[in-house]
Amino acid sequence: MVKKRFLAWGCGVQSTTLAAMSALGELEPLDAVITADTGWERQVTYELRDWYTEWLCDQGVRVEVVTAGHIRRLGAETTLRLPFWTDSGGPLRRECTRFFKVKPIRRRIRELLGYDAHRPPHPPGGSCELWIGISLDEWPRAKLSRVKYMVHRWPLLERRLTRRDCMDWLEAKGLPVPSRSACVCCPYRQASEWLAMKEDAPEEFTEAIAFDEWNRRNPLAWRDRKGLKAEALYLYQGGVPLAEADLEGDAARERQRYGIQIPMFLCESGYCWI
Repeated sequence: MVKKRFLAWGCGVQSTTLAAMSALGELEPLDAVITADTGWERQVTYELRDWYTEWLCDQGVRVEVVTAGHIRRLGAETTLRLPFWTDSGGPLRRECTRFFKVKPIRRRIRELLGYDAHRPPHPPGGSCELWIGISLDEWPRAKLSRVKYMVHRWPLLERRLTRRDCMDWLEAKGLPVPSRSACVCCPYRQASEWLAMKEDAPEEFTEAIAFDEWNRRNPLAWRDRKGLKAEALYLYQGGVPLAEADLEGDAARERQRYGIQIPMFLCESGYCWI
């Protein structure tokens, strides 16, 4: 029996390349391309998603959008944490990816396999493959599935393709190359990326500043941290308010240290930044 094949589509370079490769017959056909909407992605990401959704559907590929609600709920309605930076370093434990990306995709896959999204029985072991867009330059992010009915697969690793290779492939096919995908409020963003947001999408940057300030002393982010005094929380890795960060200077220092290819604080789950 052929396993069902699904793709976790983060709307970034790598996962978009996998979707397009499947649509154009360079990889096996997918039963569905599934993307999880956190409610606060970059506008450029939503535009890219809409373009590729239409294109993929024209190629006969099924695209589904799932959601667990708006990520601004974190700290306001729930005790789930973002990986905020603090006065003493950080980041805090990251719980956003599991709640807003991993779980809603798994629930939808269970339904597509003919099972209840929440309750037993569970699908049989190895019922499906979940393709994840991790490239050769990010191989440590590849993790085995934690549920028996799903087998993780990384076609880009099988082909030994890097992120740059994926960009070149998309360009050669005349397809749009996505920018890095991440929520507006993602604390893993580098100074150069915050600076680009400030210059190219000032409304999003203003919203991020407001979110940063609102969470400065959010007690919910410190639940279960016994024996530790609550510290100030920051979206910016420098441990300073985003509104006061020296983005130009920090971005210049990043370029001086790393050159053009500036590393990122990658979400190790493999569901973000792909």
